[in-house]
Amino acid sequence: MKKSIASLVMLLFGISILSCQHEQRDIINETFPEGQAKIEKLLDEIFTSGQKKDLERLALYHLYGPKFTEFKGGRARQDAEAGKQNERETFSAISDFKYNLRDLKVNVFGEVAIATFHGEFGGKAGQDTLAFKLQSTMVFVKDADSWKIAHEHFSPLNQSEL
Repeated sequence: MKKSIASLVMLLFGISILSCQHEQRDIINETFPEGQAKIEKLLDEIFTSGQKKDLERLALYHLYGPKFTEFKGGRARQDAEAGKQNERETFSAISDFKYNLRDLKVNVFGEVAIATFHGEFGGKAGQDTLAFKLQSTMVFVKDADSWKIAHEHFSPLNQSEL
């Protein structure tokens, strides 16, 4: 009888420990400030990699694989290979790349984060000066200890909306 009671107590203790370890978080209302700060820093690293034309590092920020998607410039949805190629071509062709992420908002939902901003991008292509204002959304997923881009959407920003 004592052995049965001890076993029951151990079982209940184990269940209570496990339930504490799997505490539910309110992913809708909790702001996850540490995750927000990491994504904001990551965005700067991403665009700085583009400035430096460090295309290998830039690729590491993406979750290039079957779940990666991208919308850019009104084109059809792109997969990982097309997205990677577009990024290489873009940053290879632009010199003196500059960026400003205005109205940045980062929402973290546990293991997923969404960054939205009005991006001001510019640089030079040969002798031509480039300037783009784009409405942007980047979706990140947590991959072990790092965040990776799973989806990007960049489209022209309607100036009357500013």
